[in-house]
Amino acid sequence: MRKTTDPEGIQTPTATTTAGGERRQDATRWHRLEAIIWVIALLLFIVSCFFVHVHPAPYPIDLAATITIQHLQLWPWLDAVLRFPSVLDNPLPSLVGGIFWSAGMLIMGIVFWLRKKSPLVWFQNGLFFALTVLGSAAMNVLVDILVSRPRPDPHKYPIHLETPLVPFPTYPSGHTEHDVAYYGFLLYLTFTRPVRQWRYRWWLLPLQLFAVYDILAIGYSRVLLGDHWLTDVLGGYLEGAIYLFLFIFLYRRVTSLLARWREKRIHG
Repeated sequence: MRKTTDPEGIQTPTATTTAGGERRQDATRWHRLEAIIWVIALLLFIVSCFFVHVHPAPYPIDLAATITIQHLQLWPWLDAVLRFPSVLDNPLPSLVGGIFWSAGMLIMGIVFWLRKKSPLVWFQNGLFFALTVLGSAAMNVLVDILVSRPRPDPHKYPIHLETPLVPFPTYPSGHTEHDVAYYGFLLYLTFTRPVRQWRYRWWLLPLQLFAVYDILAIGYSRVLLGDHWLTDVLGGYLEGAIYLFLFIFLYRRVTSLLARWREKRIHG
């Protein structure tokens, strides 16, 4: 039988397997289900944007959630842990972190190339991570402007704002959307075939745990600081998930195309 997997873990698509090493029949079934869920999520998000645009004032649940969260008496260490995702997601730390991950993956590709191994997986990962982060951020800005919901104002509502009032629309939450796309895509990459075959893959466990923590905590953090309403955060989670799965779909398509290109190049 002809070998279909190279040392870097790239699977050549066949009639029974995908480029990700999955059984094609099972993958097709799951991809159809994913597509249906994605379309439903997109429609739900569009409807939510329309309602918030028509009714930009905070809903009763928004005020209740912010007042409740801001009046909780937490241990100082727990309070700091819950605030940290917002600090990490500020423009400068976020930019530095994005450059670090993208450059790191591109450097690994160069190392593989110098060792006469295929660098395609690392180059693809680095470029797609950057594309996911930048593309989702740009789309979030566009949606924010179209919806035009004012940010929580402590002069109008009984809430506390710990940061300067930013004159930029608030729905959906950009920090929340960003972290879902950012850490969600990093998390996805740690479960792709080449990484699963890496003998040191267990070193990535702290990153995986941190990604899950950040995604879960960022929404609470945004309400705690008074920067967003609860519905902003929920919209950010939904928007982030939509963008994340869109770029994962594109990543899979490119993976398949690259695998076929390598097959043709190797076997003529």
